[in-house]
Amino acid sequence: MSYRRSALYRFRGVIVLLVFFVSIFYLTSHHHGPAPPQPDFPSIIGWMKDGGYEILLPTKQDVKHRAAVAAASSAPAPAAASSTDDAKDSQPTADAPEPPSLSGDPVFLLDEPAPHQKPMDPLEREFFSWRNQEYEMKKKPPPKPPRQSAAPIPDPFPLLSQNPPADVARELHARVPDINRPPSPHVHEDTPLLIGFTRNWPQLLQCVSSYITAGWPPEDIYVVENTGVMYSNRDNLLSLQNPFYLNHTQLAMLGVNVIVTPTLFTFAQLQNFYAWTALERNWTDFFWSHQDVVAFSFEKEFRPHHDGSKDVANYSLYSRAVAIMRYLHQPGIPKWAHHFFAYDHLTLVHRDAILDVGGWDTHIPFYATDCDMYDRLQWAGYFQGSTQIGIIIDTSTTLDNIAAFFRIPGVHATFAGDPGPAEAQDDEGKARDPSRPYELASDSDAKETERRRLVDEQGEAIEQLVDIAYRMQAVKYIDGGWWRNMWQLRQGGGEGEPFYRDPEGFQVGLDMMIETGRRVFSEKYGHRGCDIAFMGIRAEDAWRIERDWDPMSEGSGSDGPYW
Repeated sequence: MSYRRSALYRFRGVIVLLVFFVSIFYLTSHHHGPAPPQPDFPSIIGWMKDGGYEILLPTKQDVKHRAAVAAASSAPAPAAASSTDDAKDSQPTADAPEPPSLSGDPVFLLDEPAPHQKPMDPLEREFFSWRNQEYEMKKKPPPKPPRQSAAPIPDPFPLLSQNPPADVARELHARVPDINRPPSPHVHEDTPLLIGFTRNWPQLLQCVSSYITAGWPPEDIYVVENTGVMYSNRDNLLSLQNPFYLNHTQLAMLGVNVIVTPTLFTFAQLQNFYAWTALERNWTDFFWSHQDVVAFSFEKEFRPHHDGSKDVANYSLYSRAVAIMRYLHQPGIPKWAHHFFAYDHLTLVHRDAILDVGGWDTHIPFYATDCDMYDRLQWAGYFQGSTQIGIIIDTSTTLDNIAAFFRIPGVHATFAGDPGPAEAQDDEGKARDPSRPYELASDSDAKETERRRLVDEQGEAIEQLVDIAYRMQAVKYIDGGWWRNMWQLRQGGGEGEPFYRDPEGFQVGLDMMIETGRRVFSEKYGHRGCDIAFMGIRAEDAWRIERDWDPMSEGSGSDGPYW
């Protein structure tokens, strides 16, 4: 009897398991594939035929028109255009696929026209047509003159794109100068460095590489991808010539992190996003840097210890930054908000100070928003100091091969448009024999030859890297710096890729937002310019004082000599 009962229990158990697995299979499989057409679908929407409703839906004519357009676009191109098409096909594109449609013909479509339908409300009709009946339609304006296409940019760091990632990571880690090696184990403080990126991938790659070789731990560097292309870069859908291109794989090879913003932020919004990120990740402090800078440690600056000992000491840029953070967190230090290193080219931020004054004013999206924030913090009693911890240089161009920062033998630090060192310019007219590259006429040529030989054997010297970075800065500020931001327009491709924006049109829109931000600042404080604190203006004066200029005779808030 007990044997029969146990067998029955086993049989019941098998039945229960069978029902369980069948249920799981049904629940996980019935979602796959298109849903079968519902037999009652036409009857449910049959009320459309009755009339008396406002309806704006695709009709039979729309479906026929779309089919004709699709057939025309899929037809083979003429032979004369084949070369052009091949050139286009060779460029990587990423057409966003449409959602799959159900196979077969539609079950029910409306006819067109439908005179028995209720007329649309006039305001609603105007919304859908963008004009009312009294509007006189103008002709399409003529096109602007054709633009000169931008020259394609080369691969800025071939080592990253032409070698296995693991091998590259090992080599680059080994090439960081000993004096700049990050401390191991890591310091007990969080030291995140946020670098915002919107355009110009080579510029960002150069900035990140310089911070790594100046001693910043790669795992503490966070590139904040503020491109507005969502996950297109992560999914490798953009090409190198696209201004908003960013290579997640190569940044991972360098050991740095990427944070993608949900949409394209202005500068003020991005700063608030930094504070939000710090809040989410429990960072009480963080560093941030512009992407158009290069950073170096004082590698050749050896000074005696402060205690008078004879040993010499040197510290990396990162070690000095940590020292400043520790200094500011001592008991009794006045409350502080920012600490600048070469103004805000590199900045240490105390998160809670930003939150205390309400964050950055997003009505002032770009220029002048820093004046607004720093003055509001000053008015709130926050200390904002400055210390030189390294060599931080503002640039507008990039090295031909960014691997030079890692002192790789044979990789020379050069850049397009380099005027050369002063002594080389003095000897520019002297003759050279191309058949004897290491036997040049002048003393300066001989020194350059020896320098190049050492680079071939040992890699670039810090003196040469710093010198060439200063020459890059000089090129950026030629003609008074009027063209200092032209690096943002270096790439001109990407048409047909996801989230494509016309590069010149994007810059025009940006310039208009900059102008608007300055006008907002001027209205907020009644003055055109950042010198408001020196005038005695205070936080409580915002939006409450008259203009100190006449818009009718002196122009708008974005004009004037004080910007």
